[in-house]
Amino acid sequence: MNELAQERRRSLKRKRGLAKWGMVGVLGVLALTGYVRRNPRIRLLHAATGVALMGLSYWHHTLYVNDPIRKE
Repeated sequence: MNELAQERRRSLKRKRGLAKWGMVGVLGVLALTGYVRRNPRIRLLHAATGVALMGLSYWHHTLYVNDPIRKE
């Protein structure tokens, strides 16, 4: 494996980690705001974190689809 592929692989691993930690954080906020839905700001935050979770999930999925080293 050449140096460029190794650098891309390291970058991909870093992005995967960021996507996973982002999903964990957003899921935590989503769970907490799910209990306190009487406040309109909290409801808005709950909806926004739901959208953020979907976006991070999609980003996480695309990072695994574009793997430079395909395992067959």
